[in-house]
This record gives sequence, structure tokens and C-alpha cells, in this order.
Amino acid sequence: MARLMQILFRRTRRANCKRPSKIDSPSRKGIELRVPMCCECCEENVRQQLTSLEGVKEISIDVTAQKVVVLSYLDEKLEPRAVLDAVKKVKHRAELWRI
Repeated sequence: MARLMQILFRRTRRANCKRPSKIDSPSRKGIELRVPMCCECCEENVRQQLTSLEGVKEISIDVTAQKVVVLSYLDEKLEPRAVLDAVKKVKHRAELWRI
């Protein structure tokens, strides 16, 4: 029960944080994925798997929205399928984000 309270407290604290996000600007596009995550451990596993990919510049993970945005360097073409396959090694139900 104490562990559940810690997770809920972290989520509310993170949701109340008002820091600006560089990912949300319209001039920057990335590969967006829907990844089911429940805690910081899941987030760290996904981040670790994505940092091992070549060409990844920045990773933005929102656990509450279950959304992962991966930006690549301008000179490198990062394939969405390669990113999705890398995340599926950790989270099998990951999929590309559809609007």
C-alpha cells in the first residue's frame, strides 16, 4: 500500500510541474509512440532501450499520457519501425501514436 501511495504522489507531483517542453513546439517533429507504462521503472527501461539506438538525439517520456517522443539528428534518418521494434523488446504492447 505504501508503494502505491508513493507512485500516486509522484504522478501528481509530476502532473503539477509547469516546466516548458521543447518537444511540443510545432517546428520539431519526432517519432511518437504509445507505450503502456505504470511507474518510473518502466520509464527507465524504455529510455535505456532507446538510448542504445544510433541517431537518437532526444527522448521525451510522459508516463501519465503513456506517450514517448523520440527526436533524431537532422542528418540521420531514424526509421519509426526500428524505434518501435526497440521499444517492443521492453514493452510488447507498444504502438505508433495515431491522431
